[in-house]
Amino acid sequence: MAQTLDQQCNFCGNRNLSATHTRYIHQQDGEMLIVEDVPCIECDYCGEQYFEIKTLKKIEADHLALAAHQKQPRRTLRVAVEDFHAL
Repeated sequence: MAQTLDQQCNFCGNRNLSATHTRYIHQQDGEMLIVEDVPCIECDYCGEQYFEIKTLKKIEADHLALAAHQKQPRRTLRVAVEDFHAL
């Protein structure tokens, strides 16, 4: 369950933010890493998410380790990529 915090969203100004966990997508050198269950603070109104710098640095380090084959991912996914074409 998310814990409500007494802070203000920098994006929309809402004062209801909650400590929760989310999926984070990290992109580096043309490669993508999807990280599950990442702790964050999320605005209850607009959904803007805030992460601690130590969390982001760990994700970056893990991504570098995966790219260097020093670590194996828990699982891999095939991801479709499509260009947007306006109607």
